[in-house]
Amino acid sequence: MINRAYLLLLCLVISISGRAQDVSLLDSLRSELLSASDATVTSDLYEKFAWEFRKAFPDSTIHYAQKSIALIEKEGLAKNTAQALTFIGVAYQYKGENIKSFDFYTEARNVALNAGDTLQFAHSLNSLGRLHFNQGSFLKAYDNFYKALGYFTALNDSLGSSYVYKSLSELYRSQNNLQKAREMAQKTLEIRQELGDYIGQISVLVELAAIYVELQDYEEAFKKYLTSLELAESISDEVGIARVNLGISQLYSQQQNSAEALIYAQKATKIVSGSNNEELLNQVKLQYAKSLMALRKYSEAKKELEQMVMKVGVTKQLTIEMDVHLRLAEIYELQGDTNLAFQYFKRYAKLNEAWSNAEAARSIERLESRLALESKEKENELLRLNEARSVAVIERQRFANIALIAVVTLIGILLISIWYVSRKRKQTYMKLQLKNRQIEEQANEISKQSEKISQQNQKLQKRNHQLADLNNEKDTLMNIVAHDLKSPINRVKGITELLSFSELNEEQRNYVNLLKQISNNSTDLIRDLLDVNAFGDERRKLNLSTVNLTEIIASKRTAFKTEAASKNILISLDFSREVVFVKTDESLLVRILDNLISNAIKFSNADTTVTISVHDDLEGLRLFVKDQGPGFTEADKQQLYQKFKKLSARPTAGESSNGLGLAIVKILCERLEITIELQSDSDVGSNFILKFPESAKVPHAVEIKP
Repeated sequence: MINRAYLLLLCLVISISGRAQDVSLLDSLRSELLSASDATVTSDLYEKFAWEFRKAFPDSTIHYAQKSIALIEKEGLAKNTAQALTFIGVAYQYKGENIKSFDFYTEARNVALNAGDTLQFAHSLNSLGRLHFNQGSFLKAYDNFYKALGYFTALNDSLGSSYVYKSLSELYRSQNNLQKAREMAQKTLEIRQELGDYIGQISVLVELAAIYVELQDYEEAFKKYLTSLELAESISDEVGIARVNLGISQLYSQQQNSAEALIYAQKATKIVSGSNNEELLNQVKLQYAKSLMALRKYSEAKKELEQMVMKVGVTKQLTIEMDVHLRLAEIYELQGDTNLAFQYFKRYAKLNEAWSNAEAARSIERLESRLALESKEKENELLRLNEARSVAVIERQRFANIALIAVVTLIGILLISIWYVSRKRKQTYMKLQLKNRQIEEQANEISKQSEKISQQNQKLQKRNHQLADLNNEKDTLMNIVAHDLKSPINRVKGITELLSFSELNEEQRNYVNLLKQISNNSTDLIRDLLDVNAFGDERRKLNLSTVNLTEIIASKRTAFKTEAASKNILISLDFSREVVFVKTDESLLVRILDNLISNAIKFSNADTTVTISVHDDLEGLRLFVKDQGPGFTEADKQQLYQKFKKLSARPTAGESSNGLGLAIVKILCERLEITIELQSDSDVGSNFILKFPESAKVPHAVEIKP
């Protein structure tokens, strides 16, 4: 006996989550569940609830199917669990978890087989076929569908047959056999109309509309959508309404009617927003974003697409994820954010490459399977004709035997036997010929595909050469432009030096100083541009030698003393040894120190200290450049070493900053195999740590004397 309080709570839950289903059917099921006193009836009702929730709330389907299985096992009911297991497989398929779905379908098939349940065995075959179809295994799908159809036909189960016809329609559509797909879908619709299955009619009407769209019969497609929408609204099937609105929106998009496409996309989005059917939800959101983009509502579209980025990868919908990144790249490009546009386009290109590779293999398999399917269709048709002919021959022979004597009967049997053997030989010969032709066609097709692949490879090689040439041209052009700019800027600097010796008033002297500062900044920028390009060239050989690290640092303190004194900044040195030698490229190391010390002074406030330390201990040889400046935020750290990135901190005395200093430091450290780390928090200063490789240490460094 089921506890009444539990049933009331259950009905309350169902009433809340049943908004996307056939409301009248759910009301009827709730009433039956309240009055149910038999465990078998209760189990059946659980499974009916599970089936109703499969599209909008697959998690609820799993919940109720599991409750049915638990009740069957607990009470030892005279029924098997195959149907409940199939429903769980359907739910996982809607959730996009195909591996789990396959496991439950297989278990359902085995349970049904062991229990001798032909009906559920047929349903599990159809479900497995759909899973094979979704994975691109078209021949396996076809075999499962036709086996299932044979069982349903033998059982005279028209509803089961309609499921198979719907599956075959989708299969033929994938093979671009649209006439056959429409024929199967029409059979499905007729059966479901006879059975009064409104939800089933909605599903197949949407399928028919999609077929008519591919046939470019948009008027008929629109009629099918309107009919299915009318049915869905009559039973408050919100999932069905959402699918229809999605289809209509896509149809309007194809016809360049962006305003109407957006209206129907908004309707679909509003309906599925609370559903956990991720496959449908992502399709609807993507169509909504596309409709917004078509109307140039880029900010709204970007918001929708960015929300999808975090979810699409989880659902393993490669084509949707690929489309989302492409659309975001287009929006950011239109908004002038080329950096983000490039990042999203790179992700799109990577996904597109994976999709293209899979699609190429799938295309070959599709071509091969189409030939095989056509062959199987012909074989099935031939078998049906032969069966009909055999029946007719047997019937005629039966009447003839009545009038013939035993001798004539024996002769007739002998003649039939001879005819049958010759016919079988002829059939075998024809099959061999057909198989040979198919093998030749497949070989030709494979040869064509190989030739296409070879052509694509040649194009890729040519494109790679073109890109390399363009990169060389870019480097050459940068060097030419930078060098040509240095000459006039140096002349300007020379003129400012001459003017500084002239008799100038205070205002003129300020202008000359400003011009001198601008010239120096321009020269620094050109130098950094040339350096970041030159240092990034790995073909440049390193000039390694043993250098006195402590001496170089001491000279750098002297070099920056004036610059630091202008802001009353103290440069402090701290060495663990009096003299430390290191094997490295001195010019590159000096450039690293110049940039780090310059930045420390530039971004520090007055009356602070910049500390340069060298430690050579068990942790290795390390160099520290520490300041008491504003430090780096977490956002800064994400783009610390990127070229032309100006971070949140600003120079404290109006100095210039071109965003290349740390990028050059990073490039040079990588060339010298030095590991660079940053210890910093916002408003507490920064500490850059350079860890030299073991190969750079010189063992004869002098120890500090006591």
